[in-house]
Amino acid sequence: MLKQTLKTMCAIAAASVVFTSCDKKTQEDDGTLSNQGDYSIALTSNGDGEVATDYIVNTYNLKEGAISLVGNGVEQSGYHFYNQSGKYLTTVTYTDANVASVYKLNANDQLEEHVQFALGKPHLFYSVDDENVIAMNIPRGGSENATFYQINVATGVVQQKAASIYEPTQNNGEQAYFSAMVRRGDKLYVPFFQIADNTFASNHTDSAYVAIYSYPALEYQGVIRDERTGPIGAYAAQGHIFTTENNDIYTVSPCAIATGAPQETRPSGILRIKSGEDTFDPAYFFDVEAATGGYKVNNAAYIGNNKVLASIFSFQNASPEDKWSRRDCKLAIIDVVAKTVNYVSGVPVHYGGPDGMFPNQFIQEPNGMIYIKITNEEGMFIYEVDPNSYTGTKGVQLNDSKTVRGIFNLKQ
Repeated sequence: MLKQTLKTMCAIAAASVVFTSCDKKTQEDDGTLSNQGDYSIALTSNGDGEVATDYIVNTYNLKEGAISLVGNGVEQSGYHFYNQSGKYLTTVTYTDANVASVYKLNANDQLEEHVQFALGKPHLFYSVDDENVIAMNIPRGGSENATFYQINVATGVVQQKAASIYEPTQNNGEQAYFSAMVRRGDKLYVPFFQIADNTFASNHTDSAYVAIYSYPALEYQGVIRDERTGPIGAYAAQGHIFTTENNDIYTVSPCAIATGAPQETRPSGILRIKSGEDTFDPAYFFDVEAATGGYKVNNAAYIGNNKVLASIFSFQNASPEDKWSRRDCKLAIIDVVAKTVNYVSGVPVHYGGPDGMFPNQFIQEPNGMIYIKITNEEGMFIYEVDPNSYTGTKGVQLNDSKTVRGIFNLKQ
């Protein structure tokens, strides 16, 4: 479970949020500190190719006003992936540089670089605890050359493990492309979909698959499979497997062309691996597609108390042109035990977004309130969502940016 647990934010609100430029200056002429706040938002600037750059901006306020990237934030070296573990924010370059930087908030609520170290190109992360992270690099060709990394982000120490990763496909001519992971006890559960080549074509879309590894040794132990739904997760989605408070594991399968599936051969649904078991529960299946009248899940992440924050497509009968589009989604709360789906009122139909997918696009306060990025034709906003009343309220607007790669609160 990758949900970020946060302390109560400082009660500081303003009509707009203003930051200082990205130079080394930390203090304005009037004595105020720059780029300051509990919340850190990773944004990608408007631009194409190498022109687009990531910035991390800080603010105390997500409920109103506007944030602009013009002259603001801590500049990153191009395209990055992000992961929070406790008070540490790890950013990883997705370029040939292969450098990871870990940030913390200082006493003035500003980001400071804590440690930097060399790392491959992981885009799959799982925070084991507040200091330790498992990351995985998966080349576009699949699992044959994939690599596990075990990282202590407090010290910057990396231990690399390449643990029989190629085996899960069982020599069927395709490779495993891992989509998420979760640890339960001394095992790591890693769902995957299969690919024939780097176009993500596949002949194997009629089952859900989870590879099981020992932890911490990361030794391959085998694969479990279920034919009631299709592959779990999607490219860079991450949140589609999670452990509930009673130690059950649930998995979410989109089975949607719009999330990148080569074909739709199974209904979008949720499976369970009961506590103490290492097989899918034959007595449990939630057919989300049937429950919503024929709509498929785009992405999903656990928010506690058996509830999942999900975006669900609002159209049926996807065409080949819809592949990877992730268009026209509605926000919903799914209860995996009650098997209910409740749409969130006040949040418009929006773009599901392939970059910076759940869970990195939202955070949740200790009181359960959620702050999530929503993009549609009106622009890019942070919405406040009450998962108990299923209502959302528009908050701060994000300008000069084409995507949010993560929202974090490092205040501990």
